[in-house]
Amino acid sequence: MAAFPPPSRLVVLVSGSGTNLQALLDAGANVVAVGADREGIVGLERAERAGLPTFVAKLKDFGSREEWDAGLAEAVASFEPDLIVSAGFMKIVGKEFLARFGGRFVNTHPALLPSFPGAHGVRDALAYGAKVTGCTVHFVDDGVDTGPIIAQSAVEVRPGDTEEALHERIKEVERRLLVDVVGRLSRDGYRIEGRKVLLP
Repeated sequence: MAAFPPPSRLVVLVSGSGTNLQALLDAGANVVAVGADREGIVGLERAERAGLPTFVAKLKDFGSREEWDAGLAEAVASFEPDLIVSAGFMKIVGKEFLARFGGRFVNTHPALLPSFPGAHGVRDALAYGAKVTGCTVHFVDDGVDTGPIIAQSAVEVRPGDTEEALHERIKEVERRLLVDVVGRLSRDGYRIEGRKVLLP
């Protein structure tokens, strides 16, 4: 069992538009820095408008994926975060990052895990004929969308749904769920027992 006190300092990682980041900022989360794996994205612009420090760790700037992972971990660690939030961060972190931040790295996924993991959760749920899908907020481990689940919300699949339409409805629910989860973790702390995340 691992027990974690309420996290007060958040580093958020983004790869795109940063709508989850914006939801956290609008809710008053104590984001101390925003990192990205690429330059010129809206997520970084949101951070800069909010007056937050930013950093970019591009894979091509490192000699190997392992070096990138260590560099990302070092950049994140420099801000002394209690919790790291992947807000649409599209890179898979490695052993060094997880060794430093395991049990403190939160991710969202647009499906009800363990169903439909991976990069195409919305498309896969539609193709399978699922009547209900949704989103999951979970801690990251060394698998693909296999870490302990913190919370989930369901979203109905409507007749005639396209991948884009369904994904937009999931993202609306996902933002609310992420804000709620980060708020609860920050107020109350949490424990991880095996696969279970226990909130007071």
